[in-house]
Amino acid sequence: MIGKGERLFGFAFGLFLVGVGSYALLFGQTSETWQVGGGVVLVLLGGNMLQSSWRGKPSWLSRIGPLP
Repeated sequence: MIGKGERLFGFAFGLFLVGVGSYALLFGQTSETWQVGGGVVLVLLGGNMLQSSWRGKPSWLSRIGPLP
């Protein structure tokens, strides 16, 4: 179980990722492959963070471990 502060941060960061991914899908200036691929990945990660903060479970990003 994760704490309330971590859940709020996860919710806010998930909303940010969904917003950036949606913007990349709709208004990206790169090739279509990168635009769609990157946008879909960001929306999926953000959606998973929103869902995990709602349920109080660890998200996919938290499972990759500590980064250097």
